[in-house]
Amino acid sequence: MDKIIRTLAILLLTLLTLPIYAGEAADTTELRYSELHEVAVSGERLEVGGNGYRLVATITANEVQQLPIKTVADLLQYIPGIDVRQRGASGVQMDPSIRGGSAKQVKVLLNGIDMTDPQTEHYSMDMPIDALLIERIEVIQGSNYAIDAFSGAINIVTKSRLGISDSRLDITGQLTAGEYGLVHPQVAVKAQRHEWYINTSASYNRSEGYIHNTDYQIANAFVQTGYRGLDIQLGAQMKDAGANSFYTTKYPEQFDATRTALASIAYQHRWHSGWGIRTHAYYRGHYDRYELVRHTPLNRHWTHTSGAHVEGSWSNEWAKTTVGVDIRDEYIRSSNMGNHNRVQVRYGAEQRFYWRGLSAAIGGAGIWNSQFGNDWSIGANIGYEPIRGLHLFANINRAIRVPTFTDLYYHSATQQSSPLTKPEKALQVELSAQYNAGHWYASAAGYYRWGREIIDWVKEPDPEIVIWRCTNNSRVNAAGAEATVGVQGYEWIQRIELSYAFCDVAADAGGLMSLYVLDYLRHKATLRIEHKIYRGFGAAWSLSLRQRQGEYTSREGRTERYQPVWMLNGKVYWRNKWLQVSVEAQNMANQRYYDFSGVLQPQHWVTTSVQFTL
Repeated sequence: MDKIIRTLAILLLTLLTLPIYAGEAADTTELRYSELHEVAVSGERLEVGGNGYRLVATITANEVQQLPIKTVADLLQYIPGIDVRQRGASGVQMDPSIRGGSAKQVKVLLNGIDMTDPQTEHYSMDMPIDALLIERIEVIQGSNYAIDAFSGAINIVTKSRLGISDSRLDITGQLTAGEYGLVHPQVAVKAQRHEWYINTSASYNRSEGYIHNTDYQIANAFVQTGYRGLDIQLGAQMKDAGANSFYTTKYPEQFDATRTALASIAYQHRWHSGWGIRTHAYYRGHYDRYELVRHTPLNRHWTHTSGAHVEGSWSNEWAKTTVGVDIRDEYIRSSNMGNHNRVQVRYGAEQRFYWRGLSAAIGGAGIWNSQFGNDWSIGANIGYEPIRGLHLFANINRAIRVPTFTDLYYHSATQQSSPLTKPEKALQVELSAQYNAGHWYASAAGYYRWGREIIDWVKEPDPEIVIWRCTNNSRVNAAGAEATVGVQGYEWIQRIELSYAFCDVAADAGGLMSLYVLDYLRHKATLRIEHKIYRGFGAAWSLSLRQRQGEYTSREGRTERYQPVWMLNGKVYWRNKWLQVSVEAQNMANQRYYDFSGVLQPQHWVTTSVQFTL
């Protein structure tokens, strides 16, 4: 039955897209150029990467509606420099890495609040956020001293105020069903009365799994509310997942159950005199029950992260001065790693200047960690607009990252950590440009990152040796380039975009196999096409090539090299003002591929969705 459904769905996707028209240009006055737009990411300190200083890749709510995606992981695949490695499906466990770095080196933010997991990078994306909630996703690629982002940062921004002054109520519901017993209902409610708003959602996502022991169930609940400068958010997630060979192919019956709770309160205000204040406090709790053999609990971990931040600023038409401090407390209680607690304090200042088409910022931060002592970060960013629509950027930033609790204390039959693991350090320089002209847009960037004491897990290439050991690699340098060109906003051709990213990582692992540092995405090319068909019908397609470096141990015990993967995804939809019906197919070419050692990814996945908005 699955084969029949898949065949019919792919035929439908193909037949419905035959009548494509190259239409005339539409009115451009309402166009919103979101691709690689320079935007402000509100982070842990100052306003991060403010307008005019550097490229920030952005995916908007409109693209969420258009693209063939099911999860945040699917969305991130469209950013050129991001490598999204998954274990399982539907974001059960995803590790996004940026520009050849590891997932450990990525800062994860929710509405500007730091949600990075101190236990392990595998859980940083455990957030109760569904596609219906997303207003946009902002991605800073590269080191950033301002938020201590080592190789980059991902900020998920949810829909909050509806952009009106009157009262309004929006209700959106969606039901998705598909292969492998997938059922995914979602509902979101947004209400606003004058200066007060509330945004809430709930969802349940389950599947029987695409191969043995890949079943899962995920439940999310989220509430965000605010009044004037006050914002509050609360969320919870429940996730149970079969973890077939997640951490070693010798144990295919693994299982992982996680629970996440988060809360934050933020306030900001600006006076007419130019003075301003911004502050927030937050808490994130995470529980993980890991089973090497399903139904036989092995490890339990309880992680608690809390923090507070305050900053003051003064600005006029040509400059802005900002001073801020934040404190973060991380605590873990683990049946495997024991009990550990550490505190980190960051204090910093930044000076910005504006003059005609030139903008510049220089700043630095001191860092004190109760476990690793004192350190510092610094950066300088310059932007210039020589002609209308063309922006040039130059950036240099230093960042550090302390080891996760797993890097320091975890021990198992397949992993051996080291309490002597030291913090990582990096200095990155970048030159980039962006151009928008009418329907056309383009961007390009080149970078080089010097990394020192980079943390990796390595082992002997002998398949009989299964233990991965944590170590500091003295020097790991990364160099690369990215480019994007596209056209959008025509009546029938809504978007055609081609992007390419190249990365080269230089490190000497001494003949050892690398789990993270040397298993990076060397080439990534993506072609996107979004178009109308006829009277409410439309379609979106993406074709991508991914070439990963490195080796892995197959299920048969052989050492294999990662092979190039061609991914073809498609979506056909019909919509009006209140209703959208769509059919999506992912991995239409039925590629057999691996993101991690021996963890087979879905070879195809066809789904149907019905969404209404009131």
